[in-house]
Amino acid sequence: MPLFEPHLSKIRRLSGLIISILPSLVLFFSGIMKLGGAEQLAGSLESINLLQYMEVIGVIEILVVIAYWVPRFSNIGFFLVCCFCGGIIVGELSMGNFPLPGLMVTTLFFIGTFLRKPGMFGF
Repeated sequence: MPLFEPHLSKIRRLSGLIISILPSLVLFFSGIMKLGGAEQLAGSLESINLLQYMEVIGVIEILVVIAYWVPRFSNIGFFLVCCFCGGIIVGELSMGNFPLPGLMVTTLFFIGTFLRKPGMFGF
């Protein structure tokens, strides 16, 4: 399965690629920081009683982003990323915060994927 659909304009493909890279980097480096035991992330996870799973969550974050970018698994990777972002939103809400980070990452993934692969959405 190609990374891009051939009938799309170059500007649309490039825009989708750039918009998809930004949230991918956020999730990937968040996973790296969780594996490294970052203090700020540890405090957030501790407040929702998930500190003992910090490394597991970091590995899942990295694997989901990798699945999103491997052409063969990109469709399922997109759905896994959306599910993971739903978990981010729920975590933010359970801490009593407005879930802006989760909403932004999810929206950027959706827009970027839509621009690169509109056929996935029935268009």
